[in-house]
Order: sequence, then structure tokens, then C-alpha cells
Amino acid sequence: MYRISYTADGVISEFLFAFPFFQPADIRVAVNNKIIKDALYSVTPNEDFTGGIVHFVTTPEKGDAVDIFRQVSLSRVIDYQPTAKIDPEHLNSDFNFLLAAFQDINKVNIDIAEWQNTHEKLADLLVYTNQLIQDKMSGGAVLGIYNNLVSVLATAMPNMINDYGSIDEDASSGNGDDYGIL
Repeated sequence: MYRISYTADGVISEFLFAFPFFQPADIRVAVNNKIIKDALYSVTPNEDFTGGIVHFVTTPEKGDAVDIFRQVSLSRVIDYQPTAKIDPEHLNSDFNFLLAAFQDINKVNIDIAEWQNTHEKLADLLVYTNQLIQDKMSGGAVLGIYNNLVSVLATAMPNMINDYGSIDEDASSGNGDDYGIL
């Protein structure tokens, strides 16, 4: 993964980077190890997209850790038509894009033991949640909810709802407010 790190001085709001990318959306920024929204910075690329400048809307505070890195946005930019001639430049561009995406994936530093523990905890949570839902949906739980709903509706229907949304008086057999015939 292409990355450059800085420690902010509280004055400078523009940071240089020198690694290849394809479009400004591929450049991501983290401050103090938290990825920030792209609305909080802009990217001015070099002419050949081999680097550029990140401009912060608000200057990072003194001592903030600023990381600028590439994360290729996986999306199709060229649509090859079945009957059209394939342009070698476009084809090379696509292959370079795929190669860069694979390089980014390959450079990610994953602690396999940590990932396995996270995966197992998540799997256990999903199994537990599924069992809980199955338990609540079976037997008397659904019937109990249904009976409660029926009893609430049975006592509420003979009443009229006022303009404030509360039930306060018996409904008459004529017209009531703007509710029509009750």
C-alpha cells in the first residue's frame, strides 16, 4: 500500500505525496488513525498522476498524525463493446488499474490470529442472535404479541383521537372533527 505519514505542525494545511494513483477518489486521508471524509480535504494531482497535494479545509492541529494513502476505488471506467475495436491504451490502463488494486490488497498488513479471533466472535454472535430470534418467534411469544395488539385495538376503537394524537373521549355515531363518520 502506498502511504506517507506526517506530523502536523498546526500551521501547514497542504501535504505532498509521491505515489501513483488513477483518480483523486483513490487518495484517502487519516488523521490520528481515523479516516476522514473527503469533504474535509481536496486532492490536486500532478499532471501524470504520480503524486500531488492534499489540501485540508481546516488545518490539522499540532501533533496530529496525518496519513495519506492510496486505496484504489474498484469501479469500471472503460466499457468494451462487443463489436468495437479494443484500444490498446484503454486495455493497458485497465490492466494497470487491476494490478494497482491487487498491490493495495497485497500490502494490507493483517494479523491472521487477530482476524481469526474477530471472525470467530462475529460468527458466535450471529449464531446466538439467530437462536434468540428463533426462540422468540416460536411458541407463545408471537401469539402473546398478537393478543396484546388485539386487546389494545379493542379498547382504542370505541374512542376518538383528538387533534393532538391522544385518545380522550368516546366516539359518537355522527361526524367527529375531520375523521369522517365514526
